[in-house]
Amino acid sequence: MVDSSTPSASKRHAMAPAPWSDLHSELLVSIAATDGVSLRDYASLRAVCTTWRAALAPLSYPSLLSLVQGRRSHSASVFSLPMRRTFHLHTGSSAIVDPECNFYGRAHARLVGSGNGRFAIAIDARGTRSTTLRIILVDPRAGNMVQLGSPAGGKASVCKIVFASNKSLNPRNHNDNWRAVALYDHNSRVAYIDTGGGGSTEDKKWTTVNVADGNCYDDMAFNAEGDRAYFLSSCGNVYVLLMPRGGRPAAVIEPLATLMHDPNPTTAYAAPYDVVSPKMVTKHIFLRQGSLYQVWKNTNANVKMGSGYFRMSADEIFVLRYDTERWPCWDVVKDLGGCSVFLGKSSSPVVVQPVVPEVRADCVYWIDWLGVPMVCDIATGASKPWVLPNCMCKGDCWYFGHDDTTSIDV
Repeated sequence: MVDSSTPSASKRHAMAPAPWSDLHSELLVSIAATDGVSLRDYASLRAVCTTWRAALAPLSYPSLLSLVQGRRSHSASVFSLPMRRTFHLHTGSSAIVDPECNFYGRAHARLVGSGNGRFAIAIDARGTRSTTLRIILVDPRAGNMVQLGSPAGGKASVCKIVFASNKSLNPRNHNDNWRAVALYDHNSRVAYIDTGGGGSTEDKKWTTVNVADGNCYDDMAFNAEGDRAYFLSSCGNVYVLLMPRGGRPAAVIEPLATLMHDPNPTTAYAAPYDVVSPKMVTKHIFLRQGSLYQVWKNTNANVKMGSGYFRMSADEIFVLRYDTERWPCWDVVKDLGGCSVFLGKSSSPVVVQPVVPEVRADCVYWIDWLGVPMVCDIATGASKPWVLPNCMCKGDCWYFGHDDTTSIDV
C-alpha cells in the first residue's frame, strides 16, 4: 500500500529548487550572447537569481533602434552601444509586423517615434509612404502592442508621434493607457488621442487640431505632466497645444505667450541667430527642467554671414534656450547642465543624465543620413562620428529601455 501523504521520488525532485546558481558563469554568458536573444530574454535571465544577475552585465543604454523588412515580415532590433551587442525586440514572436496578415496587405512599416521604453510604427500602403493605414505602439519589454487607427484616415502620411502614459487613468502603467500626439500630412496637421478608458484601442478616434494655414512644423516635444505639446515651425515660431482634460475647452494651437504679438518670429532670436534662423533646415525642440530648448544643425555647406564676421561650418550645431525674462528670448547656450540630448530622424529628442562612460555630458548625439551615430560637443558645435573601439553600427533612431531615462524633461 502506498502512503499518499509521502511524495514520490519524482515529485520530490520536481518540488526541489533547481540549482540555477550552479550553472557555470562562462556558459551562462555564452547562452546570453546567442544571436536572437531579445531584451526581454536577457532581462529574464538576469532575474533568475543573484548569481546570474552578477554574471550578466546590466542592460545599458543608449541603443540604436532599427526596423528591418524581411521577405514576409518586419522585425526590430536594438544595438546597445555601451554593451556593443544587438538585441532583438520580440513581442511574443520575432515578427513585429507581418505585412501579409489582416489589414496590412503587403504593407510597408517604418519607425515614427521612440520613448519610455516603447516605440511607434507607421504602417503605410505598399509602394507609397504617402498613406498611413495604422499606427502601432510596441512595448518590447512586456511583449505587448497597441494598435491605433491612422489620424489621417488613410489619406496622408504620419511623420512623427510622441506619447506617454496617461496619468488620469488607472492603473497608470497599463499598456493600453496612452496619450499620443501625431504630426502628419507633411508636418502640416496635428492630432491627438487617448488610448485608455475601456474598449478596443483600434476603435479610438484621433482628434484633429486646427493649424493656421501655411504652418509647417519641424519638430514637437511633449510635456505629459503639463498636458502640453510644443511645436517648432519651419520659420522659427514656437506654438503650444494645451490638451483638454476634464472641463477644459477644445484644444487649440497658439503661439507662446511672449511671441504672440510680434508677427516676425526672427526678432525673438538674439543676433546673429536672427539672421541664421531662416537658413537652418534641421531644427529640434525639447524640454529640460521646465525650460524649452532648440537644436539647430546647419545641413548646408560652409556659410558666411554679412561681411564674414559670422561663419557656420557644415553640420555645425547650435543649442538655444528660451528665457521668458528677456528679449530676444532665444539665445545660444554652451552647456546643458551636465545632461546630453539625443536627436533621432523620426523621434523627438531625449534628454539624459549620462550614466555610462561612453556618453559625455553637454553633448548632442545625432544620426546622419547614412544611419551613423554622431556626437557634437555643445561648447564648440563641431561633430564627429561616435564610433566605439571595434564597433561599427547604424540605426534609425535612439532607444532607451526604461521609463525613468526616457523623459524629455529630466
